[in-house]
Amino acid sequence: GQPYDLGTLERIPVVEVLEDATGEIWHLLGATGLATSQVVHGIIDWQRRFDHMQQHTGQHLLSAAFEDACAARTIGFHLGAITSTIDLDIGGVGSPELTWDKVFAVESAVNALVWQNRPVLVKIVDEDTIATIPLRKPPAVKGEIRVVWVEDYDASACGGTHVSATGAVGLIKVTSLERYKGGVRVGFVCGGRALRHYQTALHTLQTASLALSVGPDDLVPAIARLEEEARALRRDVRRLRETMLDDE
Repeated sequence: GQPYDLGTLERIPVVEVLEDATGEIWHLLGATGLATSQVVHGIIDWQRRFDHMQQHTGQHLLSAAFEDACAARTIGFHLGAITSTIDLDIGGVGSPELTWDKVFAVESAVNALVWQNRPVLVKIVDEDTIATIPLRKPPAVKGEIRVVWVEDYDASACGGTHVSATGAVGLIKVTSLERYKGGVRVGFVCGGRALRHYQTALHTLQTASLALSVGPDDLVPAIARLEEEARALRRDVRRLRETMLDDE
């Protein structure tokens, strides 16, 4: 479920990666120039790869934290280009099981674990060994299993790329909650995405505060006053329109 890597082969950009029906991998290039059977040198787009590593490791931590705090299992995960989501098998938004206060508590707990900089290890184990490992959920494949371990916290069967220690995730921030197929879909960002999300939110807050000539802490009361003034003006307009019609 993780997006493919991009980069270059012999300095030619890789624009898409495909898998055919036989399981063979094809790299679609942005230009021609490679000969048949040529040995090539590839360079991964590290910024994209590291972003995916931050989001995917953050998802493991967040899923484990929701399971610990809310007994909510992750039944779906999507790593998007801007935000990522996990789907939880828990009651709808606003239910006693999952309020924003509860989400903020989970956020605090999972970020404390990030800052402990715990090692993240990858091991390949066989089917006999997998039964002895406390996986968060059973693996979906047979044979040798790739297990991603967050030291003393979480073990998951996973084929994705991950950071080598939790500190590299930087920050995990939940950005949205919505009802989805009888459960809750949680939107989140990690690392560099979390920084950009905060920068955008701060810019919006500062712009709105400047427009209303108030400080950020006074923005919500200022908006409430504007709404009340608008309602009063609408009442006055209706009254004046009725008076005008009566006069006519």
